[in-house]
Amino acid sequence: MSRILQKIIVDEDFIWNKNLENNQEKFLVKLSSETIDQLRMNKKELGNIDKLSFPKLKNEINELKIRKILSGVGFFIIDKKNFSGFSKDEIKKIYGIICNMLGTLYIQNVNSDKIVEIKDEGKSMTLGGRYHQTREGGSYHTDSPHCTNVPDLVGMLCINPAKKGGTSKFVSTYTIHNQLLKEQKDKLEALYEKFYFDKRGEFKTNESQTIFEPIFVFDGYKLHCRFLKDYIVAGHEIQNQPLSKLQEASLNLLEEISKNQNNIFSYDLKSDDMIFFDNHRILHGRTGFEDYDDENRKRLFLRTWIKFE
Repeated sequence: MSRILQKIIVDEDFIWNKNLENNQEKFLVKLSSETIDQLRMNKKELGNIDKLSFPKLKNEINELKIRKILSGVGFFIIDKKNFSGFSKDEIKKIYGIICNMLGTLYIQNVNSDKIVEIKDEGKSMTLGGRYHQTREGGSYHTDSPHCTNVPDLVGMLCINPAKKGGTSKFVSTYTIHNQLLKEQKDKLEALYEKFYFDKRGEFKTNESQTIFEPIFVFDGYKLHCRFLKDYIVAGHEIQNQPLSKLQEASLNLLEEISKNQNNIFSYDLKSDDMIFFDNHRILHGRTGFEDYDDENRKRLFLRTWIKFE
């Protein structure tokens, strides 16, 4: 078992809750007019992801990474108001540039995709589908918990919001950890032990169908979390290793705390909004959603997984 974070965190930028909705200056970003002008004057270069091509944007993104991700609330949103006069294709290219400025893009599946569409493909979590392929809600998680190397950041660009529902939800793992440490230390300690995670079919021939990793890790400086309860339950079934009563109770409590409405920051991402968040310290999810019948209007997000450089 790894070293346990034994102190209660009091920094409000790390233990935020639903009240963060009233402090938009902590996460909502307005890019400088100089940066937007540079992008506008060089639209023909937007397909070039060379990190040196847009120095003003590069400097601003580096500052946001430090001020919002590493030292702040752990995420930032660049909303559509920043991109007035840009086409959807141009905004997609700007999103790609920002992702590459933040770090190195991870491969997300066995097809080696670095940008993945989040949309309803008619699949279900209970039947082995991955969360981003469903219209289901409520499963608070970190991304890529079934992979050995977990991305540092998740980026998402909203192409189309849902007809109804699909509200994005975020919970600080420090808020969860504080409550466990105060009230249920035995269950917190159990979450520092290793669990089996189902790889959800994302493995090569002769590879294990699961990985074996703890939910919480404290490296002496930062708390790291990997969690998606459905993957853990399925992983233990695959390995024929039933969860102990303590493990099951610990998972249920973690999920219960994460679903407490007082702990959840909610945000409806609009078309052309971008969000980037720390995948180690923030659980995320969404409400279930209803889609449009028109294929061109169905809920669609583009997702990237990013490793800090």
